[in-house]
Amino acid sequence: MSELNYWDVFPQSIRFSKSDEMQVIPLSIRGVERSVEFESSNPPVAEVYEDGVLATGLEVGNAMIMVRDVAHPASLRYLQVEVRDPSWFANHPDYVLDLGESVTLLGSVIDALSTNAVSGVLVTIRRNSGGSIVAQQITDSRGEYEVELYEGVYIYEATAQNYISSTGLISVAASGSIGQNIVMSPELNGQVARIVLQWGVNPRDLDSHLRGPRPGGGSFHVSYSDDYVEDCGELDVDDTSSYGPETITMLRLVAGTYLYSVHDYTNRNSSTSTGLANSNATVKLFFHDGQELTFNVPNQPGTLWNVFEIDGATGAITPLNEMEFESNI
Repeated sequence: MSELNYWDVFPQSIRFSKSDEMQVIPLSIRGVERSVEFESSNPPVAEVYEDGVLATGLEVGNAMIMVRDVAHPASLRYLQVEVRDPSWFANHPDYVLDLGESVTLLGSVIDALSTNAVSGVLVTIRRNSGGSIVAQQITDSRGEYEVELYEGVYIYEATAQNYISSTGLISVAASGSIGQNIVMSPELNGQVARIVLQWGVNPRDLDSHLRGPRPGGGSFHVSYSDDYVEDCGELDVDDTSSYGPETITMLRLVAGTYLYSVHDYTNRNSSTSTGLANSNATVKLFFHDGQELTFNVPNQPGTLWNVFEIDGATGAITPLNEMEFESNI
C-alpha cells in the first residue's frame, strides 16, 4: 500500500450541559497511525488526558482542543468543546420549535467483530450534517443509549476509544423507536478494510461475499462456506437470523479486482423476489486510508447485490450497486 497522510480527530465538536459530574469522552484518531499530543485553550472547561480521553462538563465556557502530530508539529487538528448552562438548552431555538411531543429513541452499540455491547460510546445526534447537536449520550455498561427526540430522520456519529468513528442515519417514528442499533468497527491494525452489512427483519439470511486475487496467484472467495483465506480475507461474523451485522475483514491488497456482493440466501431460488430490495440493507466500508463509505441497497428486484469493486493496484473504490438474480454464487 502507498503511504497515505490522511488523519483527523473525532468527534470534531461537542456541546454539553453543565453538570455536577465530570463527563469523560474517549476521542478517536482516524487515518494513518501516529503519535499525537493534546493542548486545551481553556483547561478548566475541557482538557484531554494522555490516553486521549476528554474530560469536561464542570465549568460553563468554550475550549478549543488542539491535536498535534508529534512527528510533524505543524500538522494540527481541532476539536471544539462547548459547555452551556442548562437554561441555554431550554431557551435555544433548536429546542423550542413546535415539533409536537418528543418520543424515546432507544438503541445499542455493538462490536462489528464480536457482536458484544460496547460501553462508553459517545453517541451524537444532529438533524443534518454539520448542524447543531440535538442529543448526546454515552452508552451504559450494556452498550445502550436512550434519548428524547421528535419524529424524523437524524444523523448520528458514534465515537469510542479503539474504534473507528461511525456515522449514519436514524429514523424516529411518532410512536418512538426501539432497537436502533449502531455497529462500530474496531480500529484496523494492519488490515486493508472492514466491510459491515446490516439489514432489517426480512429476509432472515443475507450473506456477504468477497472475491479477489490471491497474493501468490489464483483467486479467493470468502463467504459462509469458506470463512478464512490466509492473506486475503476473513468472515468475522455470519448472521442468519435478521439484522446483522455480517462482517468481512480484508487482509491484503494485491494487483487485481476485488468484488464485494450481498446474496439473498433466503430467496435464492426466486426469479422475481424483491426481498433484498425491501430489506433496508446497508453496507459500510471502512478503508485503511480513513475513508468510510455507505452503500444502500437499490430499489430493484434481484437476489444478488454487487455493491462495489476495489482496484488492488491503486486502492480505487468503484461503487456498482447492481442487482441481478442468482441462486448460488
